[in-house]
Amino acid sequence: MTTAIILVNSDPGKDQKVAKELKKIKGVEGVCLVSGLYEVVATVRGESSEEILQTVYQKVRTIAGVRDSHTMFCLDV
Repeated sequence: MTTAIILVNSDPGKDQKVAKELKKIKGVEGVCLVSGLYEVVATVRGESSEEILQTVYQKVRTIAGVRDSHTMFCLDV
């Protein structure tokens, strides 16, 4: 199992709508509105990094109001 953290920038005033849509995506385990450089943070789990990348490209980045995203894969310690 692979885990990633996705940082999302949304269009002004669209952060809550984006967060609600993220929660509907299979594999998304948690969503938070945050302050700072990004508006929304999501934790995603998948069978592989490729599966997570497909989720990001096909589902996350296509949500209306998503301006851009940054995906960080979690590494074992």
